Amino acid sequence: MRNRFSNANRDPRIIIAQFDSVCAETGDKIKKGTECIFYPTSRKVYSMESTQAFTFKGWQADLAMGHDY
Repeated sequence: MRNRFSNANRDPRIIIAQFDSVCAETGDKIKKGTECIFYPTSRKVYSMESTQAFTFKGWQADLAMGHDY
């Protein structure tokens, strides 16, 4: 039986920026203390206004409705 949380540490997630960063998509500055999307496998962060963040929010909504990818 596969552990359902085996990939959880590699899943993208919303984090609070620990330091000033730059969005990998838009190039916008992400200030320390603001929310952003973090993708652990690529180690990239995205601002909440980026297209990638919009896609991430849709994925979260699908999971909340019971869809499994």
